Amino acid sequence: MTVQAPPPPRVLLVTFNRLMPADQGNSRRIMQLVGVYRRLGYEIDLVYHNEEGLDAGLSQAMQAEFGRVQVLASRASKRIREGHFALLSDWYDPALAQVCQEMHSLRGYQVVHVNYVWYAPLLTGFGPEVVKVLDSHDLFAERSEKYRLAGMKPSWFSTTLAEEDSAFRMADAVLAIQRGEAQEMAARGHRHVLYLPYVEAQVRPFEPPAQVPRLRLGYVGSGNDWNVRSMQAFVAALARKAPVLPFQVAVAGGICRHVREMPGLVNIGFVKELGGFYDGIDLALNPMVGGTGLKIKTVEPLSFGKPVLTTPSGAEGLAHLWTLPVLDSPEALVDYLFDTLLPDPVACLAALHAQAVTSRAALDEEYAQQTGRFSRWLAQRVSAAALASA
Repeated sequence: MTVQAPPPPRVLLVTFNRLMPADQGNSRRIMQLVGVYRRLGYEIDLVYHNEEGLDAGLSQAMQAEFGRVQVLASRASKRIREGHFALLSDWYDPALAQVCQEMHSLRGYQVVHVNYVWYAPLLTGFGPEVVKVLDSHDLFAERSEKYRLAGMKPSWFSTTLAEEDSAFRMADAVLAIQRGEAQEMAARGHRHVLYLPYVEAQVRPFEPPAQVPRLRLGYVGSGNDWNVRSMQAFVAALARKAPVLPFQVAVAGGICRHVREMPGLVNIGFVKELGGFYDGIDLALNPMVGGTGLKIKTVEPLSFGKPVLTTPSGAEGLAHLWTLPVLDSPEALVDYLFDTLLPDPVACLAALHAQAVTSRAALDEEYAQQTGRFSRWLAQRVSAAALASA
């Protein structure tokens, strides 16, 4: 008699993010969690709440990556109320509930994993037999105030403390991408917060150049408001320092639409393969002046064997592990380039590479510890949920 093997445990992943290619920080974060679940033996199904477009290439890529894929066109109102805040119900699409319940009746999920707080209401439709995980990605309570304090017009999603707290209570676990955010959540009374930092796999070794005919610096980023303000401040500081740059600066990504070129600085547009971009530079830059959430483009260069110079905003969430220089502002970063790096680039880059190795090792160690913690918690909760529903 042949005994049929039980089906693998399954995760239902719900996201509005276009995951392939994972060319934005939030998409890469989600695919990082896909990798974590897969290494734990889970099969992952996807509900793509289509807000970022669908084409044949994306459809094929999703079908190849996930066990089952369901696409639902978003009908969320995305209302922003006076004062620039939104309720969860303003951004949540109730049509998700029926789609996800139908998939659950067919596939029997052990875990439902949603991204961003306005998707938390979906979790309330699942019983105690399902473990409910909310990846916060960022803190959104009173987020608009950070924009106003910086003299900027608020954009995207911002909510109240009460709304965000209610979203957190709908989940069995809330994932925080920064240690400081996890601490803030805990200070607000949430005892089911798990800190899970973001680190990408190491794909290039750190190899400082033996000679530097001309320094090659690089920045890659989207055209969001904070990136635009940061890069415009950086380019203005460069122009004040020297009308013709003594080094090369390559700028890539959506930010190129907002950055003016100058002699020595060139916009190269969208890059399909990040490895090629980083292979072409000696040093990465992230001159952030503010923003919210973890700055993934600060840790990304380390995966490709390149040190990175940034500011306190760019190093937010990383300071307890970071040994590379953190410059006070985009202007201070420009001064460092001219006054410290340019006079002796070989020696300076060698020192920066050594600091990058130390920073990367610390990031890897913390990521391994926190991933292990999440894995142990998940195993315990899934087992407890199975026993409770038996």
